[in-house]
Amino acid sequence: MLDVFRQKGLTSAVYGAVIVATVLVFVINFNPSAGKKLGSISDACAAKVRGNCIEPKAHRAAYRLVFSRGAPGMRQAQASRFVLEGMIERELLIGEAERLGLTVSEDEITDSIFKGDIYVSLPSENPNVGAQVGFPNGSTNVDRLVPNGYKNKDTKQFDMKIYERTIKQLVNRSPAEFREWQARELLAAKMRDLVKAPIRVAEDEAFDKFVEERSTSTVGYVIVRKGWVEKYAISTDAREVDEWAKANPAKIMVPVRHILVKGDKEKADELAAAKTKAEGILERVKKGEDFAKLAQEFSEDPGSKDKGGQYPGEQVENFVPEFKKSVEGLKPGELDQQLVQTSYGYHIIKRDPATKEDILKAYKGGKSDDLARTIAKDVAADMKSGKSADDAIAAAIVKYAKFTPKVERRPEAAGGDAGADAAAAPVEETFTPDKDPTRPQVLTSSAFNRGGDPIPAISHDATESIVKFAFEGKPGDVAPEPVKTDDGYIVVSLKEQKAASREDFDKERDTYAASLLAAKQNEALAYYVRRLRESSKQEIKVDTNNLFGAPKGDGGASRDDEDDE
Repeated sequence: MLDVFRQKGLTSAVYGAVIVATVLVFVINFNPSAGKKLGSISDACAAKVRGNCIEPKAHRAAYRLVFSRGAPGMRQAQASRFVLEGMIERELLIGEAERLGLTVSEDEITDSIFKGDIYVSLPSENPNVGAQVGFPNGSTNVDRLVPNGYKNKDTKQFDMKIYERTIKQLVNRSPAEFREWQARELLAAKMRDLVKAPIRVAEDEAFDKFVEERSTSTVGYVIVRKGWVEKYAISTDAREVDEWAKANPAKIMVPVRHILVKGDKEKADELAAAKTKAEGILERVKKGEDFAKLAQEFSEDPGSKDKGGQYPGEQVENFVPEFKKSVEGLKPGELDQQLVQTSYGYHIIKRDPATKEDILKAYKGGKSDDLARTIAKDVAADMKSGKSADDAIAAAIVKYAKFTPKVERRPEAAGGDAGADAAAAPVEETFTPDKDPTRPQVLTSSAFNRGGDPIPAISHDATESIVKFAFEGKPGDVAPEPVKTDDGYIVVSLKEQKAASREDFDKERDTYAASLLAAKQNEALAYYVRRLRESSKQEIKVDTNNLFGAPKGDGGASRDDEDDE
């Protein structure tokens, strides 16, 4: 049986409680440096932690060790900050280790050097990033860079010259400086081990977690696509389109224009001057002057100034609330008669007039969404009443598919050789509503677990709701509501559930329990460090001017990835 299952008695419980209590007391209450004023950060420090300086040279060396194989998916500034956060965490842990009386012996340091170990602290909050760059399970040993442990290839013995040369190349440190580096990393590692030591995984807990993670479900689903609805179920009669447009002006997407006059709320004189200027421009617009030309002349928004103040209507959703509210209250072609104040200053806002194409596009989009939802609800209701999904779909197609799309004839070629042109041109295929590839139809997912994606190309929220239903319902159930997607609505039914068995667990017991223990230990460490950082936040100072990779405008120009010799 696993060691993690052995110590479940009273002694283990008491020991764990004592350690956790001790650790939390030191984090929450015992902060001898609290209130101590730090001077301004030194030019020679990338960061100061409780008065201890993290030199830019050390930070750059750690960066090269961690990202020796590159920084996949991260900008240089992000990778640089990631490394610095690990070094800040190291200094905080060292402070706690020293207060608890932990030490690192000279023999421990020497042994680690002889083995070729090189330790670098990584942030406990981001173990996945460490795994991506070659540090699985939060390991901080970069021994892969010294696979032979500084040994002479002929004598197979430790070679001081090789050691000095390698350390200089890797971290630009002398042997004495590297020994100090290694000592600090080893002490921080001891503190991490102390925090992790009380964590245990009971066998029942491991089995329950295994069942939760490895059990699977399979769902069936009916997709009602807006494209099919638009094609077969919506009338484009001019009167209906016009009535819809009058009732839903805000849904007609037309370009939005604005003129921005910047003003700082914190500076009353500047804000008043901006308002006066904006009022004058608004009056000129009201008198009929060309909005686009005024925007090009006066607007202080670089993103739209050269385009006559224009933004696509779809972008309004991402704008500040005051701007968005103004646009939503305007019909196509209307001007807001009042200035709109936001954190940027004062805006003059107008919606462009809607073309027939704009109105028809909005009508089709709005009607197809509404009707797709209605059809999906009908299909779901029929399935709940006992109909098969196929029968429910067939009934919906008969009920709602009332129109046949027109297929335009291609004009005959000059000279009357229509047969030759027809043979050369691609044939446009036509379908009936019940044969169209986009029609409502039944599909089945693959088996998935609680972390899976049962249906491709749907949103995270939609996936979460389907997974929740799939593991909380019972086979035969139909989801209470259709699930909205970008393309329409989905009716979901639960086909099968398969629970992971004790036999499955027994095959993986040791490895699974060990991985669960490691995950719990990392969670405990991350929580501990968060509390430690919170209690020490006044004593952590970062100077991005001295931080390798800091972008221009965010604390300093970028620096070359080289140490000063």
